[in-house]
Amino acid sequence: MTIYQAQPSNIDVAQTEYRTFTPTNGIKAHYRDSADVNSGTHTKQADSLKFDLTYGFNEQILSKSVRFKLGNETFVDNTGTVLRNVDPGNGSGISSGQIHYGSGEIELASWTPGVANTLKLESLITTTDLPPINHVSFRTPVVPIRPGSLTVVIASVAHGQLTLRFNEDGVIETVQAHGRINYITGFVDIYFYTKTEMTEVNRSEIISQQWYDPLLEYSDGEKSYVNVPVWVLPDSVRYNAVAYTYIPLDSEILGLSATRLPLDGRVPIFRVGGIGIVSSSKSMDLLDHVAGKTYSLPDQRISWCELEDSAGVKVPFDMYVVDYDYGKFTLNGDFAVNALVPPFKAKYRYQDMGLIRDVQINGQITFTKPVTHNYEAENTIVGTALVIGEMQSRYTGKFVQQTWNSIWADEPTGAAISANYNDALYPIAITNQGAIQERWAIVFTTDTTSFKCIGEYTGELTIRGTTMSDYSPPNPVTGAPYFTIKKEGWGAGWVSGNVLRFNTVAANFPVWCIRTVKQSEPSVISDKFQIMLRGDIDRVI
Repeated sequence: MTIYQAQPSNIDVAQTEYRTFTPTNGIKAHYRDSADVNSGTHTKQADSLKFDLTYGFNEQILSKSVRFKLGNETFVDNTGTVLRNVDPGNGSGISSGQIHYGSGEIELASWTPGVANTLKLESLITTTDLPPINHVSFRTPVVPIRPGSLTVVIASVAHGQLTLRFNEDGVIETVQAHGRINYITGFVDIYFYTKTEMTEVNRSEIISQQWYDPLLEYSDGEKSYVNVPVWVLPDSVRYNAVAYTYIPLDSEILGLSATRLPLDGRVPIFRVGGIGIVSSSKSMDLLDHVAGKTYSLPDQRISWCELEDSAGVKVPFDMYVVDYDYGKFTLNGDFAVNALVPPFKAKYRYQDMGLIRDVQINGQITFTKPVTHNYEAENTIVGTALVIGEMQSRYTGKFVQQTWNSIWADEPTGAAISANYNDALYPIAITNQGAIQERWAIVFTTDTTSFKCIGEYTGELTIRGTTMSDYSPPNPVTGAPYFTIKKEGWGAGWVSGNVLRFNTVAANFPVWCIRTVKQSEPSVISDKFQIMLRGDIDRVI
């Protein structure tokens, strides 16, 4: 129920003739014989209260100038929003309604029931010299602005307080407000209007407005529209935003000279002639998990796939086989759930790699060839590739010395010895799968044929060798040997304590992995990331 103040709508002037009683007309009397008959009481619950502070005056109310009491509660205006019981310590109160500065009308949607309905106006300022506007432009004093952090609050003449929040792209699009912000420069531009269809009913009213111009009408489809201004108060504009502040880095802490780094810390990673990768990551839920069954993914020519259970635990890779060309995977015939928790999920990724032909300042990247997959914006990222080139493991720095002194030097120490290993005819065999970055020492033990193997970081291996057979200590990670020393390469003259030294170089590439996390409170207990190497192979047909 809504309660309105009584307002005269029209006045009729008429003359009425009153005459004395005449027997011709007679007298009619209406009465009831009991006071309880046909009587009753009805209680109505009002959902809002409306009253006009400027009744009889065509004046505009100034923002934050209204203060009144309703019963024992005090209400104040806060840029179009009416608050009650405001705490003087922090300025907070209970939002109770809104005020329309142009019409002077206040609409209360919240109040304490059961109190006296006496309205007492304590403060009110009106003006006739502050025309409203429908276009606001300003620049923030600090830049750049964090995307999605700008909020503008403004009081309108007819729609109360407007709270505008800009999206990540810097755009605000509501029924009354339309604008954008440049987060780099901090420039904000907002137009206030409502798109209104021109009809036979409202045309005469719109044409009579002072702002109307026939050039403002436009067509959208088969209908004609005009943007009706939404008038706002220029002195009521308030905004809130988060700006970035960049602190210069100490080169000693950073580990490199920060002279050529940009102030915002962002380094261009896309360059013409570089390698770019478009990647889309998706997942598919498995309805069952039947051993030996083949499952087809929604996409083909994938580059990566792995299975997880409902708890996020990875299914061992030896329990299924992936067909990357056709986007399929097959569970092994002996597939067993064991400690895993069904249902399972297949996570996969498909990619396109190409040479970058053009890079625009707006972020648009052009490749020298078209992509071969369909990509959706919500699950696709574009990055650059660190080109490593061909990699091959090898061994270097082979030499012998008289005794082992536990010093990992790349040159022999002490007196020379006659014994040696003939790696010219029988080179130490190294594989990409088994070799690691390590310095090795083959130290002869109690006799002239037995020896032990010690690594600088690996330590002494449990498996010992002899010159009578090939020595191939296994790498426990890959199952392939670290290296293989041929028995034919051992010459004569070895005695207890002699050392054969060499280094193995793994088929890897030195990369620094630096992950940057913005300063904030942690939102999750743990965090992790995964490194994936992309390799090209020669297919054998």
